Amino acid sequence: MDRLPPFRWVSLGARAITRAVCLTCLAPILISSPLQAQVGAGCMYIADSGELVAVNNLNTVPRSLRSRVVCRDKSLSEVAAPDQLEVGRDVRTADFTTELGPMRVRWSRSVEACFGKPPSRAVSEAAQAVNKALKSGRFASEAKFARREWTLGFIDKASAFAQFPVALTLGGHAGFMMPPNRIYIITDFVSRGCSDKANADALLTQVLLHEMGHVIEFLLLGEPQQPGDRKRAEGFASWFEQYSADFTSTIPAGKVKNEYATLAGTYSAQAGARGFSGSAHDYALAALQFQTIVDRKGISGLMRVYQHLREGEGDFYVAVERGVGWNKATLERQMIELQRRSG
Repeated sequence: MDRLPPFRWVSLGARAITRAVCLTCLAPILISSPLQAQVGAGCMYIADSGELVAVNNLNTVPRSLRSRVVCRDKSLSEVAAPDQLEVGRDVRTADFTTELGPMRVRWSRSVEACFGKPPSRAVSEAAQAVNKALKSGRFASEAKFARREWTLGFIDKASAFAQFPVALTLGGHAGFMMPPNRIYIITDFVSRGCSDKANADALLTQVLLHEMGHVIEFLLLGEPQQPGDRKRAEGFASWFEQYSADFTSTIPAGKVKNEYATLAGTYSAQAGARGFSGSAHDYALAALQFQTIVDRKGISGLMRVYQHLREGEGDFYVAVERGVGWNKATLERQMIELQRRSG
């Protein structure tokens, strides 16, 4: 193999707050969007330095790095289950039971150096927080009492680049979820440089809560589901991330809510009219919709919205109007009022 075939690239645009996503929600972007950039004439790999290197001849790649060379982007269907990932040397696995169901975690020992606790413990503690959050409010039974097997994989950037759609690693996404309950964490984007384990543990918990929030929403919507409203999906997961963060000792109470409030800025109807590009600001505004519904109508009100979504009665704003009696303009006024009261 002397010459390597052309490689093409997809850009996801701006990064999210924790760069955590529902991968199925991104399916139209990853699969059918026009290619926005093309880098080099051959293949690419990530060097040990973290640098992205273009290459036309495999012989120029250090032998130890040849397994990292990528010449064809992966599709969603090619992403291996978390418990079957190639995570690197010294593979560690853990199987344990939680109130949410049995969990299977896979990682390489090398990622442990960047965190204060092993990934299995971080997952267990996040699951406890999610369970407490669900039990604390009037969540629908589909989410509150559902028990199913979860699989989670922790992987470094170089290994992820070779096994996931390249948009995820190029976009710096720390985590993503594939329904119904697969969660993937790219550790380089959680603990950058392995320089601050305390903050890395807190951010890892935050990413896990966000991804578990995607699973909770999937349960609320029921099956089958079509890839669709990314703003709604990321809004729910970002709101649930904030809500459940107050049930864990890893993150100070109110810290995540304050972060999102800062990123949201002052809401206006003009801001709401813009499309969802995936920026941190977009995530915060999408979450504000859910925070407003819960603030005025409670968890039970939000669950009425999801009941209408589950039954296929229109989009999110139709479901809001049928569930809590607010049209889109009223929801926006309530968001502005919530910010005024909270500010």
